[in-house]
Amino acid sequence: MVLSWWWRRRWCCWVFGICSILLISGARAQGRINFNPDDGEVKAAPEDLRDDRKPALYTADYGECMEDSAIKITRFDAAYYSDNMTISFNIDGYTTLVNESLMIHLSVAAYGESRFDLVFNPCRTNIPSLCPVTSSVNITATHAIPVSVNDVSRIPAIAFTIPDFEGRADLRIFSNSTQSQTACVTALITNGNSFSHSKIISPALGALAASVGLASFITAMGAGDSVVSSRRLYAHSLSAYTLFSCFHSVYLTGTLSVNFPSVLLAFWSNFAWSAGIIGLNSMQKSLDRFTGGPRHADGSLAPDMSSFEMARGLYPLAKRYVRFGEHQKAGLPKPGNFTGFPATLAMSEVIVRNALVTSFLWLLVVLAAVAISIIGLKLAINISVRTGIIKENRLLIFRESWWDYLESALCKVFLIAVFPLVSLATFQFTLHEAGPSAVAALVFILLIVGLSAAALAAYRARWRGGRVRVNRMNRVIYPQFKAGFIPWMVVSRRSSINSTRRKIIMPWWELSIETAGERGSVHENLRFIRQFGWLASRFRRRVWWAFGPLLFFEILRGIFHGGGSGKPKAQVYGLLIVEIIYFIVLACTMPFESTRLNVFTAYMLPIMRISTLAILCVILATPELNRIIVTVLGIVVIVIQGVTVVIAITLAVISLYATYLKIAPRGHQIRPEGMNPTREKYLEHIEKRALDLPTVKTAAHHQQQQLPAPSSFSINYIRRCPKIDDEYDGPARSVFSRSSYMGSAAWGHGGEDEPVSRVGSPNYYLARLQRPVWPSDSPAGFVNASEVIVMPASPFPSVAATTTTTTAPNSDMDLHSPRESAEETAAVVEDVVQEKGASSIHTTADN
Repeated sequence: MVLSWWWRRRWCCWVFGICSILLISGARAQGRINFNPDDGEVKAAPEDLRDDRKPALYTADYGECMEDSAIKITRFDAAYYSDNMTISFNIDGYTTLVNESLMIHLSVAAYGESRFDLVFNPCRTNIPSLCPVTSSVNITATHAIPVSVNDVSRIPAIAFTIPDFEGRADLRIFSNSTQSQTACVTALITNGNSFSHSKIISPALGALAASVGLASFITAMGAGDSVVSSRRLYAHSLSAYTLFSCFHSVYLTGTLSVNFPSVLLAFWSNFAWSAGIIGLNSMQKSLDRFTGGPRHADGSLAPDMSSFEMARGLYPLAKRYVRFGEHQKAGLPKPGNFTGFPATLAMSEVIVRNALVTSFLWLLVVLAAVAISIIGLKLAINISVRTGIIKENRLLIFRESWWDYLESALCKVFLIAVFPLVSLATFQFTLHEAGPSAVAALVFILLIVGLSAAALAAYRARWRGGRVRVNRMNRVIYPQFKAGFIPWMVVSRRSSINSTRRKIIMPWWELSIETAGERGSVHENLRFIRQFGWLASRFRRRVWWAFGPLLFFEILRGIFHGGGSGKPKAQVYGLLIVEIIYFIVLACTMPFESTRLNVFTAYMLPIMRISTLAILCVILATPELNRIIVTVLGIVVIVIQGVTVVIAITLAVISLYATYLKIAPRGHQIRPEGMNPTREKYLEHIEKRALDLPTVKTAAHHQQQQLPAPSSFSINYIRRCPKIDDEYDGPARSVFSRSSYMGSAAWGHGGEDEPVSRVGSPNYYLARLQRPVWPSDSPAGFVNASEVIVMPASPFPSVAATTTTTTAPNSDMDLHSPRESAEETAAVVEDVVQEKGASSIHTTADN
């Protein structure tokens, strides 16, 4: 009991002590507020204006805007406090001047316009280290300047809230004796809000991309009963290549030679990791020794940053304030310069000379990690099988072909890296530096030659032993309609349009491969899948060859992104044309088996790229465009690219869940049970898509093209006009009389028949009555057309297939009354033959 009481008392003391510490810390926190630039905005009471409160605007990283200055600035902090309308600045540095009086000019520019200017004499503002400045005294200047509303009226209100405020503070120091500039420092101005959250977003996106790649590998490794079935399921998983293509398209837009808004550079920095731009300080220092270190614009070496760090350590700790920004790394562009790829790399603190080598080194790290992971997985599975943890018949496909999986995984990593590495290599060529250019040439040749050889080997493996046949099939370009004054041109077969339509004949060739025998589907060839599945497994059966054109477009896009540096119009406009052609090719072929991949890769990604380039064309075409409007356009680009990235993330999450549906054995129940019908429908959809049969509409259209074209003649209506027959008074006169059909009583009057039309007759059909004819050997003088009967061919060669009836020649005959029976007709024919022998019987027929 004593021990238990002592134990409870001990815990009570611990709890009491912890609570006391928390209360004391909270009380101290209420009395002191420390500002950190990464923290949120701290609100202070008007009477509590401490130096560590958060300002409305303050400087970030700074750098020198003058080379070989006589005064070296090792610290520059400036801030604007809106609560008491003051501007404060802190300056530390050293100089080689012996005794010099100075003047200081402080200016603030925002969105391309000057917003604030201040010139003052440090001797009149109680700054003894600058009045005068000597080499024996370090410079330490701290001062607060009150300003009026008129002084800051030109600063826009949006500057205090907009992310990545585009502002710059310049501090220039002039010598009174020489009236020349002796030092210049510039720094970015920020309000603490930014689109750049690379420390949070980059690891999250990296984990998602790794999960997608792992899910695809698991699907290919053991989702099916065979290699063919595994390939079928693998084709419907989201490709890591597609996900990285989205990230690359976002980040490598920064390689274009355009004066970007600051919001875009901050947003793109979240995706720098996908291109291998990860700026570790230790790695960058090692690369500086390899590439020769950072240089100025004239080619001279930039000063070493260690001198600034050593000078900073000379100051006592009691004199240090909260630092808003650090001295910018040597080799980076001047703060406030947002043009081109160097500004994009500056967000990751990587200089342009080190960009390619940095990306290539991280590629080697990823390749090593993938290789070690697959080899380790193989060893772990073997050990598990031998120890009985895993059954002998599990994962047989991977255990028997693990080397093929390893090769495919490494080749897939190279395929993912082709676009960023080609862009960085061609960009390195534009710098004209020996060491880095040699590495760029090695990487460029390795990628181009290696991937091109792999693609050609895949084509050769499939078409080996075949004969290439080229058929010329002319195509016709013709305008279908006009949208205002713009004609909408359509390309069609020459034989499928009307010959009267205006057209332009364009030569077209169809390439086909004739093989000796039937080879079956490319996705059923086990050897082809194991060797080149990393290239063609996701494509449809009929367009499995699409990886070649797509690889060509990836390399071409990379050349435009990197090699076009310094030629902005040719780069942006040419890339826009390439992207439009790329979009048309993808939209026409729809090359992937997966519907999700087709929709995202063939439509969403190209539309995002084309929209982004169109907006950048507007910025490029109007260099004098207001920077506020440029910032608005930049936010529009962020919305377009951000929506595309969100859709890609959503598809990745769906693909991860779909992997669970695919790896479960067929026929087994999964949880939740309500997803079992959906799973069965999904698997049936996968099997149907694997067949890649033409759709009903496509098959019907193809069949319609094979059939002969129908006649273009059609009868809409018939109108009978009065004829000469209507006025004839001969023997057939009564045929056209009204009384012949309805009687005179039906017309309400008697008398002589008048020639009228027979359209109103109930016996009227659209047949034309024939005129009477007068054959030379007719005993009656003429034969009425109503008396002619057409008969089958007679066995007697001199007898025609017609004969007359015994009806009186002038009688009114209803042409539509029933005919005699076949026996009577045959008897009449025999009588006529016996009487007249071989005499000719004249007949007429209406053509």
